[in-house]
Amino acid sequence: MFDRDSISVYGLALGLISFIFFITNEPPSDLNYKAWITAGVAILMTIWWVTEAIPIYITGLIPIIIFPLFNIFEIQDISNSYAHPLVLLFLGGFIIASAMESCGLHKRIALNILSLSGTSPSKIIAGFMITTASISMWVSNTASTIMMLPIATSVITIFVNQNRTEGRDFTIPLLLAIAYSASLGGIATLIGTPTNIMLASILSDNYKFNISFFDWLKIGLPITIILLPLVWFILTRVVFTVSKSKSNALELTIKKLKEEIGKPTYAERIVGIVFLLTAIFWILRKFINNYFNININDTSIGLFGALLLFIIPISKGKRACDWTTANKIPWGVLLLVGGGIALSKAFTSSGLADWIGTFSFYFDGLNIFLLMLIFVTLIIFLTELNSNTATIATFTPILIAFSLAININPLFIAIPSTIAASCAFMLPVATPPNAVIFGSGKISIKNMIKAGFILNIIGVFLVTSISYLLIKYLWGYEIHSIPNFFMN
Repeated sequence: MFDRDSISVYGLALGLISFIFFITNEPPSDLNYKAWITAGVAILMTIWWVTEAIPIYITGLIPIIIFPLFNIFEIQDISNSYAHPLVLLFLGGFIIASAMESCGLHKRIALNILSLSGTSPSKIIAGFMITTASISMWVSNTASTIMMLPIATSVITIFVNQNRTEGRDFTIPLLLAIAYSASLGGIATLIGTPTNIMLASILSDNYKFNISFFDWLKIGLPITIILLPLVWFILTRVVFTVSKSKSNALELTIKKLKEEIGKPTYAERIVGIVFLLTAIFWILRKFINNYFNININDTSIGLFGALLLFIIPISKGKRACDWTTANKIPWGVLLLVGGGIALSKAFTSSGLADWIGTFSFYFDGLNIFLLMLIFVTLIIFLTELNSNTATIATFTPILIAFSLAININPLFIAIPSTIAASCAFMLPVATPPNAVIFGSGKISIKNMIKAGFILNIIGVFLVTSISYLLIKYLWGYEIHSIPNFFMN
């Protein structure tokens, strides 16, 4: 009765009925009509996102249809959300990543890192985690997982044939490690996952606070570096037991795969240089602007890197990137992010977020760290059932309003909550990497929940604690001091 198709149908009907209720009834006396309709749109989108009544990316188009219809925004104002500078930054990153995949550079990077990891099963898992996370910092976590899966399958096949019992013990933690490290790698950079972009766009659009690529790196990268070895330890020492003995078969497998790809091609070198230069400019942007007295931004850097790939020839009649390659990027993600930006913009401008914030007295007087834990826990477990991007789009304006109402710097709530959305490890539907790995048919939901629940709980405490320290000491903000940009 409750298969995927029936849930989709019920979700479609429930979403429509909910929205009809909002447009046919008057709002509460203390809530204006625009905020009331915005609430209806938010509930409609949330239901359709959770139930996948229609593709989640198409649900992202609802604001551009409904908001002008009910005079919440003019069409030109709301359409700007879908061409937001941070959406275009994501586009540039996607194109560069597609070029890396097309020429095979991503596979070469992966195998080179793996060859340095050692030959015991536990060290191989560590190597896969470092490799996957490193790639996921720049390439979508879905793509990095899909890329690593066949390499992992080759390694698993060799090891199972060598030692059937240990091979089975090795398979599950290795595949889970790939999924989890893909999500953790995405935390490190601003373009690593749509949730990071979503938060940055909300802060930029609604509060004129711009998070640069380097600013986010100062928080995201340390969290990734701390969580990766911890996840490795939990998977190989606590939940599962993985051999630490050297395996010659694994060593030979990695060596064979490296030999198969041969020497770097000219295309790989060109794409690698463009990728490296783009990353350097992202990291050093503020210094470059100050030194040369210019005004380049992360979006223009990303798009310029993408443009170069369409210009630079790699052979007669062939460029480093062409439209066939670029067209493989996940365009739907851009619609999803744009829809999330539009929804969050309406939350703020209509006054809905402030109205929800009036209920913050229920939380007044709670210990600040406990409050952070509550919100991070809420997000991390909601994300198990809903798109992480959709969750952040819906809840970030609410969390900011709550924070302001109880005199807490919203950055201390919004940032760890956003990071938590990438730390859902329990269910296949939680993140695309989880879904890809589960789709291999080698992992049961039971195994994923067994490892994922422990990691979720650990993630709640670590993400909250580390985020607090980094925001305070690296960004220089105080938890009870509201920055001016939130007050304007």
